[in-house]
Amino acid sequence: MFLLLVLLGVFYAGPSFQQTPLQITVPRKIWSNATEDSVEQHVAYIITIEGKPYTLQLQKQIFLPQDFMVYTYNKQGVFHSSSSSSSKVMMQCNYHGYVAGFPNSLVTLNTCSGLRGLLQFENISYGIEPLESTAGFEHIIYQIKNENINVPLLEENDTDIWYKNLPYKSHIDLEEKIMVSHLLPRYLEMHVIVDKALYDHMGSDMTVVTQKIIQIIGLVNTMFTQLKMTIVLSSLEFWSDKNKISTIGDANDLLHRFLAWKQKFLVLRPNDMAYLLVYRNRPNYIGATFPGKICNKSYSAGIAMYPKAVTLETFSVIMVQLLGLNLGLTYDDLNMCHCLGATCIMNPEAVHSSGIKVFSSCSLKDFKHFTSKSGVECLQNQPYVTPVYKEDAVCGDGFVEGDEECDCGPKEEYPMCKFKNCCVMETCKLKPSAKCGFGPCCSSSCQFYKRGKLCRPKASEECDFNDFCNGTSHECVPDTFVQNGESCRKKTAFCVNGLCANINDQCKAIFGSGSKGASFACFEEMNGRSDRFGNCGVKKDSFKPCPFEDLLCGKLVCTWPKRTLFFRSDVSVIYTRVYDDICVSLAHRIPVRPGQRDFTFVNDGSPCGPKMVCSHFTCRESRFLMQESCNATEKCHGKGRCNNFNSCHCNTHYSPPDCKRMAFLSGGSYEDGHLARPDKVTTRSYIATRKNWLILGFYISLPFLIITIIIVIKWNKVKELCNVEEMQSEGSLSGESSTSYSTSDHST
Repeated sequence: MFLLLVLLGVFYAGPSFQQTPLQITVPRKIWSNATEDSVEQHVAYIITIEGKPYTLQLQKQIFLPQDFMVYTYNKQGVFHSSSSSSSKVMMQCNYHGYVAGFPNSLVTLNTCSGLRGLLQFENISYGIEPLESTAGFEHIIYQIKNENINVPLLEENDTDIWYKNLPYKSHIDLEEKIMVSHLLPRYLEMHVIVDKALYDHMGSDMTVVTQKIIQIIGLVNTMFTQLKMTIVLSSLEFWSDKNKISTIGDANDLLHRFLAWKQKFLVLRPNDMAYLLVYRNRPNYIGATFPGKICNKSYSAGIAMYPKAVTLETFSVIMVQLLGLNLGLTYDDLNMCHCLGATCIMNPEAVHSSGIKVFSSCSLKDFKHFTSKSGVECLQNQPYVTPVYKEDAVCGDGFVEGDEECDCGPKEEYPMCKFKNCCVMETCKLKPSAKCGFGPCCSSSCQFYKRGKLCRPKASEECDFNDFCNGTSHECVPDTFVQNGESCRKKTAFCVNGLCANINDQCKAIFGSGSKGASFACFEEMNGRSDRFGNCGVKKDSFKPCPFEDLLCGKLVCTWPKRTLFFRSDVSVIYTRVYDDICVSLAHRIPVRPGQRDFTFVNDGSPCGPKMVCSHFTCRESRFLMQESCNATEKCHGKGRCNNFNSCHCNTHYSPPDCKRMAFLSGGSYEDGHLARPDKVTTRSYIATRKNWLILGFYISLPFLIITIIIVIKWNKVKELCNVEEMQSEGSLSGESSTSYSTSDHST
């Protein structure tokens, strides 16, 4: 077992840092690339430190996913989860950058309500916070000085155990240049738990504590930028009522207790690593974890101690060191490792120093070696951390938006793009010879697929139809399906929008066998939330609550009988325990397009009571589904079914529009794309073509007709000659017979 215990020592005789006198500054925004409806991706501020102006160049720092959740407990110990609007705002406020004119500088700020964060120069760090209750935009700024006391932070034996298990160490060439550009982006999704004591120490307020933890993870990400590693704070959990496990004792015992609790209770919360942050006045260790076990679910846990006298800057270094150990790094040997900055992060003394900190040559080699091995695939899973409020088209993001005609994604993905021969990468415009650059009916040769190519298979055998490319567009034709209200499933359900609506089947289709529609109590719990995981639609940019009688017609809520997590890249998942059931609900990470089906809601037509069905988030009588505008028996002559365009979808061997005419293979409808709808021009063309074929057929058959007539005439003449000869022959025979008879008679 590679268990690491990091010593903090007993140097807390007094405060571990000193703050210089406070200064007042009024930050002034001088530049931003934001439009009226978009989020600021880049921004610049001028602040004053000791009478001198400094320009902060900032860009958005994204490490909170769109489904970021905060979990809390009330006084009765009942578990709650929230994805509030304040959390969404926090997602847009995190920035990092540098101070103009100071290459060796780093800035990490949160701009939600004023500027709050850290400015780091080579050997000096400044904190900045908004000054409360002031008329202007005044902020306080102060220098942070950490004491530098030489106390070992790592036990000798544990260092040797971890170090000796890296056989490549003896072959490292320290002069070898590490090319950071060769590193690939990596992502670590982390679930952070704050114990009761730390929650109280940070203010006992969910919003305040959330802000502080986000600030710490922001500092952590600023340091990990060098390794192209993003620490994604997937979710936060506050033990706000009481600790769920005992937090007393040494870090080793606490780590094992936490690991056992994690494996039992965190199964349904997605994460690559879980950390428990524990408050201690004077801990003996800064934490405990399992080095190099980042993607091993049996060991993906850690403990981080938060001492009383510590700054957020120092604690962020503690977190980076612990996470670094999880990622295969070791503490630096100052005789072997080269440091490009004043302080290297994996130097045990880094927690005592101020200013910027970088990873050493040893850390870069450790990380490169660790990520080249198998078993670390969890770091390659990129979560959805794109800003929610993105409005402007961005060329190179893989989405065709605004006035773009194509978009093959980032530069590194361009060679794999199906439409790379169609699209100009820099402008997202079509090349001159291209007709299209995206869509299911666009070929890799940049031309429209011919009419009749399947582009949308039917989703239901009874209630949906196949759809085809029409030969004139890169998009598939509008969805065609059986008209709403027709019966299905042996007349026990109704077709609605192409599906035979049934909650149990809908759950099974999404979550697999074993899942079914949840109990009414689960629907009541989820659809009473009025958030993106439980609602009855959206009205004026806010989620509509579900009235009691419509609870079964809002978000789809299913049972989850499995012990493994459900994963699907385009949705976020929330699990809720109601009585003895675990209920699960989904929300799209990226809003669905207008007109696109949202499978996270109960399908219209699903039963919600006796002779009652869901329709547009409302439980209504089933008779409202019926449509009388198309009667298949009369309009389709019993040889087809009515579709959602009130037209006939004919059976095979019958042709639209009325299914009266026989055809070799036809079937279908004019709306599904595989047949061209005849208009006046095509009708005239058809008549003219038919006339031409008749004329051509006449002229081709005329010679054969003449030859046939000649043969018949000749044959008749031959027959006549034969008949004459036959008559003459018969006459001669008759004469001879008479003469013979007369002679004989005379003799007598």
